[in-house]
Amino acid sequence: MNASIRPHDKQTLREWFPEFLRHELAPYPGRWSLVARMIIAAVTSMIIIVTFRIPYGAVGVNCAFILSRENLLSTAKSGFYFILAFAAWLVLAPVGARMFASVPITHFFWEAVTVFLCFFFLKTLTYFPLATGIVVVATATTTIWYLPGPAELNAELTLWQILATAIGALITLLVEVVFRYFSPGDPIVEGITARLQSIEEMLSAYGGPSPAMARAARQITQYAVSGASMLRQQTARSQHSSFDRSKISTVIALVGRSIDISAALVSGDHGFLEVEPERVEKLKARVRTIRESIQTAGCLKEGKSPKLSDRNTDLFSELEATIALMGSVLAMSSSANAGSAILEEPRSTSPLFVSDAFSNPEYLRFALAGTAASMLCYIIYVGLNWPGISTAVTTCALTALSDIGSSRQKQLLRIVGAAIGGFGFGLGSQMLILPHVDSIVGLTLLFACVTGLSAWVATSSPRLSYVGLQMAFAFYLINVTDFSISLDLTIARDRAVGVLLGIASMWLVFERLYPRPAALQMVRMFARSVRLVANMTSVSASESGVRRIRTMRDQIAASFASVNAEADAVFFEGGENRYLYLAARDRVRRWLTTLRTLYLLELPLPPSSLVEDDTLTRLDRKAAAHSLESWSARLTRIAQVLESQLRGKLETGPQRRSQEPLPSLTEENSIDELSRYLSQLLDELERDVLSEPLFSSFDPTLQKYGMSGAVNSSLR
Repeated sequence: MNASIRPHDKQTLREWFPEFLRHELAPYPGRWSLVARMIIAAVTSMIIIVTFRIPYGAVGVNCAFILSRENLLSTAKSGFYFILAFAAWLVLAPVGARMFASVPITHFFWEAVTVFLCFFFLKTLTYFPLATGIVVVATATTTIWYLPGPAELNAELTLWQILATAIGALITLLVEVVFRYFSPGDPIVEGITARLQSIEEMLSAYGGPSPAMARAARQITQYAVSGASMLRQQTARSQHSSFDRSKISTVIALVGRSIDISAALVSGDHGFLEVEPERVEKLKARVRTIRESIQTAGCLKEGKSPKLSDRNTDLFSELEATIALMGSVLAMSSSANAGSAILEEPRSTSPLFVSDAFSNPEYLRFALAGTAASMLCYIIYVGLNWPGISTAVTTCALTALSDIGSSRQKQLLRIVGAAIGGFGFGLGSQMLILPHVDSIVGLTLLFACVTGLSAWVATSSPRLSYVGLQMAFAFYLINVTDFSISLDLTIARDRAVGVLLGIASMWLVFERLYPRPAALQMVRMFARSVRLVANMTSVSASESGVRRIRTMRDQIAASFASVNAEADAVFFEGGENRYLYLAARDRVRRWLTTLRTLYLLELPLPPSSLVEDDTLTRLDRKAAAHSLESWSARLTRIAQVLESQLRGKLETGPQRRSQEPLPSLTEENSIDELSRYLSQLLDELERDVLSEPLFSSFDPTLQKYGMSGAVNSSLR
């Protein structure tokens, strides 16, 4: 097993979880600023909503809490789409209500179709804030139109919700404008450079215990525990081109891998390796060069990289190789090759839906499952004649906004967040605090404190952030739906029960009827990613071939994100196979960084038939085509081996090892040099994957989920 497994991977779940919480809740650069902006936006929205007596104002405050804050443009677009979604629903809801809402059976199907479209759009729309706006709007207004009473009242309440949403969006935008004026910066760049700076500080103090090393070790350990999930999420929702997003995502993966290795280097289990001071200084200079290059958004050009054959001899060599890969990735430019330019989607024709929206059965399955969960809640509260718990439907939709794996930890986070926000802060404040509050000042202080705690948790990594979102959502539903201080515990009880009903319904449909352990799903998604990268070479010389590769690139990006989400989820799973799953997680995450690099550097080498100009000579075309065919076959073999191991078959394969040094990789590299570079990366990936089975002992989970056989440790 690779030595770079981090120390906390050897702990039990009970030992690891308190340490995980401590690191997740520790401050990091920019966290105080982000939390302060969330508090200001939410509190200001609440004051305006309460002052002007806007009913159902919780949706406006929720809008201020969950709107995108990556940059000013994304915040403005998010707010605009929220308001646009409400305005469109204002037109469609009365029409649908007029045609369907008056008859129970047609009303049921109207609700079902509406919820189905919400879940489908959530997965298939290319712009996530637009999907979020549609989900919040549709679920909030369908509960209004269920109310008995004249249509005029329902239309009026819908208009109030549009106003509340506009208030939340505009307040958030104003707060972000003021903040960006005084503190401009890119959170993605700041997150990457902060991690690189911690590695640089560790190298500056490398060699033995010292106060500087202790500070660097604490920072690196915190980054290792919290991971880079937030950076990946921000990148996926950014406005960069497809090539730039792929490049940034690859750099983030390599930075995360470097942090993991550095955490192992400074841990007590491994101690300090004996490394020549010149070697440490050289690596520190390279890290500084990369960090400064990222800060200035320039293009990095470096000299020769170390041999990849030294990559697994010790941790320090692996850190050197990972930093070298990072430099090579930064040296690539979309304008430097014809392939990535041809395959880039023109900005003017950016589609509304993802390329495989109507062909990928996973989207349909997700939408049907979400609809089943939501309609189960609808049947329960209508059958019981208990409209107070109609928040269950909204909860189902908001629950689906989180994409943090496909395992039981999602339900744990949902239940914990709902219990803290609904029963703890919501009901607790109504019983103990609000009876003694007689002014807006006291309500504002209570609201700011709860929002601050929720925002602090929500700014953790995606493995924990959903707890903060659920805390705020449950508290706002109880205390901000009306425009006055509510002391009626019945209302608070109903809304809290509705939240728990929605969570229970999602758990029943997604986890009990279709269970998928995170570790096995992680391996399955990685094998799928390998196959997709391999299949990018088998396209025809036509316009449809370019469209197909663009579709596959979207699928690859989504598959990479799924692997990372499932890997994050593995930490929350216990049982007798926890150590095996954590060890497999470490290997898969290491392979994923290499696969990302292979994929990104392979983009300059599309099938030669797709390149119609003279940027490639005939010999270069032939060499590139031959290399792509060879790599495709080897990647397919890797995917087959992993899929066989999931089925319980012990299958490895021939391993390659290259002893050639890497070429000097810059934008001006020839096709031959780039092919040689990629071949050596693939050699290392193939050797690591095929060297031993991924699950190295008996695993009864494979049989439980329809996979026969066992993996015997004697075959290692």
